Amino acid sequence: MRLLVSTIPYDKGKSGISVYTREVVRSLAAQGHELTLLCEPETRTEESLKSTVESEKRLNFELPTFNAPSWTRRPALSMLWHLFVLPFWIRRHRKDFDGFVICAANRRVCAWYPLPTTATVHDLANFHIPGKYSRLRMFYLAHILPHYAKKAQRLVAVSGATKSDMVKFWHCREEDVTVLYNGLTGEVGEKSSSWRPSNPSFLLYISRIEHPGKNHVRLIEAYGRLPRALAEAHPLVIAGADWKDAEVVHDAAAKSPHADLIRFTGFVANENMPRLWNEAGFYVFPSLFEGFGLSLVEAMAKGIPCACSNNGSLGEIAADVAVTFDPESVDEIASALGRLLSEPEAERAARIARGLEHVKKFSWDDHAKGIAKLLADGRDVSRIFGIPVAKVNESEAVERIVSMAKAPRGGRAAFVATLNVDFVANAVSGWPFGGNDELWGYLKGADFVTADGMPIVLLSKLLRNPLPARVTGADMVPAICRRCAEEGLSVYVLGGTRESVDEAFAKMSGALAINNQTIRLVGHDDSFVKLDEDQPEIVERINAVKPDVLFVALGNPKQELWMGRNASKLDAGVMVGIGGTFNFIAGRVKRAPKWMQKSGLEWIYRIVQEPGRLWRRYAYGLVKFAWLSMRALAGGYG
Repeated sequence: MRLLVSTIPYDKGKSGISVYTREVVRSLAAQGHELTLLCEPETRTEESLKSTVESEKRLNFELPTFNAPSWTRRPALSMLWHLFVLPFWIRRHRKDFDGFVICAANRRVCAWYPLPTTATVHDLANFHIPGKYSRLRMFYLAHILPHYAKKAQRLVAVSGATKSDMVKFWHCREEDVTVLYNGLTGEVGEKSSSWRPSNPSFLLYISRIEHPGKNHVRLIEAYGRLPRALAEAHPLVIAGADWKDAEVVHDAAAKSPHADLIRFTGFVANENMPRLWNEAGFYVFPSLFEGFGLSLVEAMAKGIPCACSNNGSLGEIAADVAVTFDPESVDEIASALGRLLSEPEAERAARIARGLEHVKKFSWDDHAKGIAKLLADGRDVSRIFGIPVAKVNESEAVERIVSMAKAPRGGRAAFVATLNVDFVANAVSGWPFGGNDELWGYLKGADFVTADGMPIVLLSKLLRNPLPARVTGADMVPAICRRCAEEGLSVYVLGGTRESVDEAFAKMSGALAINNQTIRLVGHDDSFVKLDEDQPEIVERINAVKPDVLFVALGNPKQELWMGRNASKLDAGVMVGIGGTFNFIAGRVKRAPKWMQKSGLEWIYRIVQEPGRLWRRYAYGLVKFAWLSMRALAGGYG
């Protein structure tokens, strides 16, 4: 794919985000994707990234770059440019790219996304560490950035802990966030598993010197409580560039009873890191909060015994490999250090072996493949108000549904919805109109959504992510039933009157009789469904026959709410909301002429048929849809 990759911010190559950016760019390029790098203005970012990627022997090409304007050197201006100016540039050049990758969506996002986009979130530390940044930046990170980040088509979290924070603090739905673990830089087992400590064998911590977030001061205080002999055998080496309030850390080290055993290396360049790792005997990671913890994985991969915080992602990444502690307790840190440094050799060897096996799950190549897959999936849909509407024609939609019906069942029936203006009016919120967030959530999380309405198709074209055709339930149901007859799949109907369903299936079966095929209708339940009551007997009747295809003909929003609430209870292959389709097939309600269907005027025909019941509903729906569409065109929805 042709990908535009935002490498902003790059932190001069001296942070975990810098490492992430370099490795993702390298891996995507190695996998054959054509990359264009979006870089900071007048910096060495471009050269650093290009040299990293092009140093790979298997790569032999130049990476095109685009630099942000010089006036964006100040962080606040960079944030504004990324939010409100960059989307216009992307829209102007969208034909040059297949997708957009944001490497640090907890720092920079766009107000809207003209391309399929993955936005990687590393941590939400601002919610865990009061005063981590200035008041203005804290406000931006808590109230502005989340609003726009959630509009990206695909959100990526680098750990389960970060995903949990996104659900808790950003109010993301779990299904909207994909966890892709960061990878391992370097090879597993670069240090021998028969590790022996040198004399002295130092205790290492790699992190930018930032107070209070990186927790250097408590580490120094805990180290100061170690017996002098143990500290002399294992000096403390702190590697990293000075950052916010670094002077507090240096002052704490100077006052430590073991001040003479504490050494600051400053920033360590990539070419010098192997020597630092090779000479380290132990690794400690006491940070108050991390979204992942790259150096912890690297230490474990090199066969270095580790101790780390038990909160955030560090406890998750450490698993049963590292000695863990409460980072806010100096006593616990000191106890953990004593245990780590004095551990019997057999236990230490077992810990190292567990670490070497554990780190095999972390791969930059796998991470990059995950991003590429998310983007590829995004190219197959057009997101309308955050709802992923599939880019399919009728025959493709039918085959997709039949494939779902035949697929192995994973404890949940696949959810298919046919989106039209009425669905949008019922589900989507947007001032001054209300909506139904539960229904909207089910539509956004549906396994497959088709465009059952020309206004949906027209809006997708205006959003420059066009859908190829209108695909209605009324047209699909006969085709699905025909394919079910061919494949021997069973069908069940929930909803609709007994007469209309019988007449509809009689017509469809008659058309199949010439080929000696029959539709296996294994049940029809026309009982009255109540959303405000639990009706387990309905689910039990369906599960008794285990249908491959379940047609739910209750009308929107009732049918989608019922399907969403019962999907995990149903032993069915795929469930499809079809509204009043059987009335159309049976001929009880006449459809508009084809020219009206294709021009998006079928609603006029329907109002003429049933003016007393439909005119208020259609009038409200069209007004609300028009308003929401204007908001979408202005970037108001993902």
